[in-house]
Amino acid sequence: MCEELEKNYDEKTLRQMVADLEKVEDEQLTDAVCDIIDIGNKPIVLLIDGLHNMSERVGATVVQKLEDFFYFHPEKGEKVVETLKKSVKNAPELYRAGLLSALSDILEAVDETGETISDMSEEAMAVLLSNADITRIGKAIDILVRAEEYNSIPHIINLMMKNTDRLDKFENYQFIENSLLALKRLGGEAVLRLLVNPISDSAIKQLRIEWRTKEKKLLDDTLIALQKLDSDFAQVMIKVVDLSEFNLPFAAMLNEGIKHSDKWVRQTAVEAMRKTSEEMTPEALSRMLADPAPEVRLMAITSLGAFDKSQTGDLLLDLASREDESIDIRLNALYALYSQGNLTALQQIGAKDGNIKIQINAKGLASLLMPHESGLHNILEVYTSVDEAYLPEVAHYLSEISVPEDIGVMVSYHSKGNEEQRDKMIRFLKAFMEKNDGPKLEAAMKAQLNEAERNALKRMIHEKHHNTLEKNDGVGEDECCCGHHHEHHHHH
Repeated sequence: MCEELEKNYDEKTLRQMVADLEKVEDEQLTDAVCDIIDIGNKPIVLLIDGLHNMSERVGATVVQKLEDFFYFHPEKGEKVVETLKKSVKNAPELYRAGLLSALSDILEAVDETGETISDMSEEAMAVLLSNADITRIGKAIDILVRAEEYNSIPHIINLMMKNTDRLDKFENYQFIENSLLALKRLGGEAVLRLLVNPISDSAIKQLRIEWRTKEKKLLDDTLIALQKLDSDFAQVMIKVVDLSEFNLPFAAMLNEGIKHSDKWVRQTAVEAMRKTSEEMTPEALSRMLADPAPEVRLMAITSLGAFDKSQTGDLLLDLASREDESIDIRLNALYALYSQGNLTALQQIGAKDGNIKIQINAKGLASLLMPHESGLHNILEVYTSVDEAYLPEVAHYLSEISVPEDIGVMVSYHSKGNEEQRDKMIRFLKAFMEKNDGPKLEAAMKAQLNEAERNALKRMIHEKHHNTLEKNDGVGEDECCCGHHHEHHHHH
């Protein structure tokens, strides 16, 4: 119908109608704007483009009505996405939240991929941090998730904290539920677990592993935001999950709640977990796992790690081993196996997978689940033998596992290696000594290394740092921590 209607107007007439809005009285303004919107796409574009010439009175009404229109008819916005994006960037700041909200509704309906939207993250962040109403902030979060804007994570956590006390209001409840899904998509399972128990050691470890490629500042800011949460907040989160019509994606939070020190949190979590386990039918899962949208598959996979390995272990093992699946999904299946403590499955993948990245991550995660000494040796074997390109990835696991008391073992790996392996160990030892610098490391070096080894180690690290290693200067590189001194390490 619109297209027919649009044919009756030429552009000049339409422009005049938009300009004439300034003359319309307040009580007729809404109707006049709606009449223009109803004509079709071209006048909508003219309304959006004309925003910066309008008085605030007219502009605010136009934005409000466009937002309403696209909320009810988002599919009609497909042709104006680009215009809308431009106007979010250029229109007066006052209208930004409303226009972004309309854009979010349209994208939700026409399912644009995230790529077209990554250029909107700055504007969406501005709305997130503004004093817009909670519904519009929620829409900004949707855009940030599409744009994969990880820096929004600490801000989303802070906003959730501010909005937990008014859950009887639907928009607040919806905001919290929406934010939980956003945090799961952006931050992964570990962030959700930490919302319930911010001091969970295993969740912090999981977060550091899963975020190893992200900026350190993001990790620090997120942990700071999480440290402000308490058991009241945990209870509210679990309540929201319990009320959520579909709470499978939040199974890891409920698991964390079941182990909580606060008995009210435990009680609520046990109830909610019962409901989730009932939803966990093979049919529901296979539906999610076969979903064409990768993010839905991802959400299903990470959720599976919250269940006992007898329930979902085989399924995850199968997903992690699927050569035709994306690396992202396979890695997340590995993380899920790790979070259910499924050492056997991880070892199986680490032993034979055809993809080197999957293989070394499986070995790294398996090492974390082993008793300390076996885990350390396991990851050191991987570290000293892996291709240079994957070294940083393995170093991350090694750094997560090793403690100051492991210095003797590390030095022995340096001593027995070939030149390339020794070079790798020196690089790691340097980072290790900087990270663990302190009385514990001093004591361990005193107990486990003799004086020649200690001096050689300090010197080697120092010289490596300055790139001035001179072979003939006292202890050459080949004699460093040399063979004839380390017989006494074998008992480590």
